[in-house]
Amino acid sequence: MLVMVAAVIGGAWSLARKYINRGEDLNKKAWESSYLERGLPVPESGPREGYWGARLGEKVRDGRTVWREPEIHLAGLIDIDGLGRQYYRSAGEVKYRILIMGGSVASGANASGIPATYFSVIGDELERRGLPVEIVIVAAGAWKSSQELQALEPNLQTLRPDLVVFLNGLNDLTNGSTSLTLYGEPTATQDGSPWSVLYHAHDYQQRVSDYLSNITAARKMTVAGGASLLVALQPSLTERSRRTPIEERLLELTLESHAPDALATSYGAIRKSLAGMTRSGNFSFLDCSRVLDTEKETVFTDIWHFTDFGHRALGLFMADKIAGILKNRVDTGKDRSNQTSADGRRH
Repeated sequence: MLVMVAAVIGGAWSLARKYINRGEDLNKKAWESSYLERGLPVPESGPREGYWGARLGEKVRDGRTVWREPEIHLAGLIDIDGLGRQYYRSAGEVKYRILIMGGSVASGANASGIPATYFSVIGDELERRGLPVEIVIVAAGAWKSSQELQALEPNLQTLRPDLVVFLNGLNDLTNGSTSLTLYGEPTATQDGSPWSVLYHAHDYQQRVSDYLSNITAARKMTVAGGASLLVALQPSLTERSRRTPIEERLLELTLESHAPDALATSYGAIRKSLAGMTRSGNFSFLDCSRVLDTEKETVFTDIWHFTDFGHRALGLFMADKIAGILKNRVDTGKDRSNQTSADGRRH
């Protein structure tokens, strides 16, 4: 499967960009409108990864996850190392390491620069609260939880994080032709029509089940590694109760290949199940799906991604939850004194 998917993924991204880039060029317009509607200048550099990920280049083949982001260093915009990792480090002595897993949202897509990403907001806020951290982000565009699970094990072993955060949920319901296929992987269609990257089998119930199975496996793996686990259900334009006209048009285009009611019901089922999993312990859940409802102006650029204003709201929301988890580790004496940082430095 590695060879097959790697061979088609570049073409899949090209097809998706053509789809996204049609008509009024809505994604670019939405990104710019989110600043203009607030009376702010539009950042000249655009989204830090470029419109439709143009600055990132081709994905890199990976034996575990099929693909990951390439190494790239653009000052102030993107800093991804040879292992596909991004980092935030507090200025002072680091007490805790956080590992964040997910897709493009978890990677910080559509922020204007590194300081504006949700993970930088989290780090800054935790440092302000006296909880200096190192955050390691292991994420890639279009990853599903099955790929994140594959990336988790080696990173648990090498990084030994205090907290693992999965910021995900929506890709599992939307990406790939079926629950078990990855983005860009061709499949037979139910009606025999030619396959396209936008084809979706509407197997929502199976997607919910498989996602929850992956999260359950992640919990077992994380607990065995001595870390806490937090699953944050990512923001979604489908969950936003009051949308601007441009967001309504974005949603309309996105849902052309979906069953809108089934998609909403499925996200609700994931939300309910994750909340229920907290009763068994060793697991925390944070519902971020509607955290951007307080924004009156345009904030989403498609159903997954959002601009700086969304990143800040999400980062502060997550930081509050994470602070509580880390303080609980303080109470139990689980700090990182004299341990080695992710890049080999001593704390």
